[in-house]
Amino acid sequence: MSGTRKWTFLGLVVGGLCLGCRQQEVAREEPSASEREGRSEVLRGIMASKERTPDPAAMRGPSGQATPGALGQGGSGRPEPTGRLQGQVTWVGDDELLIRDPGGVERDVEVKPETRLQEKGSPVTLRRFSEGDEVRVSYDEGPGGWVAREVELLPAPESPPPPGQNPRPREDGAEPPGRMAPPR
Repeated sequence: MSGTRKWTFLGLVVGGLCLGCRQQEVAREEPSASEREGRSEVLRGIMASKERTPDPAAMRGPSGQATPGALGQGGSGRPEPTGRLQGQVTWVGDDELLIRDPGGVERDVEVKPETRLQEKGSPVTLRRFSEGDEVRVSYDEGPGGWVAREVELLPAPESPPPPGQNPRPREDGAEPPGRMAPPR
């Protein structure tokens, strides 16, 4: 073989090897969606085989019947709320409340259709709330801010009687401090 043919042959061999290696790298980059789904299915099967169900005999009380609460407490299955807030309503919107906490900071809380709104344990609508109402809110932190999980309307505190009016008589019959008994 002549010198030019050797160099041409050697160039073709090296070029073919480079192309072959490059094609293998492309194939290794990312698995297809069906391959990922197959892997997920295998992993789910492995994890499910490791889970254990509780022994029913261990959950029985001395009488032989399952003890109340042994199978769980019920509930929504949701984790505890992120936080709780108690304060005074300063504004009511179509789907939100603005609440001033005891420190004077106003907090915007979103009210969703699944939010539980209550007064004395009974469900109410958002229209029931008005400026000045005292509320207790449990909320979760959402991407746009606080999202109310439950809003409870608290009873209004008893305000003192206006000046010049008699306060309620005490149960023990004594006069309130600072007031003298009327002459007899």
